[in-house]
Amino acid sequence: MARERGYSVQRGGRFWHFSGDHDKAVALSALIGFYRLAWKVPIRTIALGDSDNDLLMLQLVDHPILMPKPDGSFANEVLAHVPNIFRAKTSGSTGWNQALLGALRGNGTRTAKSNASSRRAS
Repeated sequence: MARERGYSVQRGGRFWHFSGDHDKAVALSALIGFYRLAWKVPIRTIALGDSDNDLLMLQLVDHPILMPKPDGSFANEVLAHVPNIFRAKTSGSTGWNQALLGALRGNGTRTAKSNASSRRAS
């Protein structure tokens, strides 16, 4: 019924997401473009996600981080499309914190192999 009314329905890590003609990657692309335009300097982008609905967002950034699900597994579609993605060691807020701090320090994250700059907003 939601799709018939023009909404997108995606399953996330813990919730179902209903949205219009946009997603996390569209919002992030706009935000990246805004900061590049406002600051006129290169910026380093990092994103963390745990499910298939995070794929486009993770492909967009310089340092994608895949969070494990509570059972320790990882989103298969993300792994298939971003094979060299950094995998966080712990799920939940503790793992998110450790992974983000590590990325900010330059420890343990890998830069996306694909040409992220071609997908980012200019």
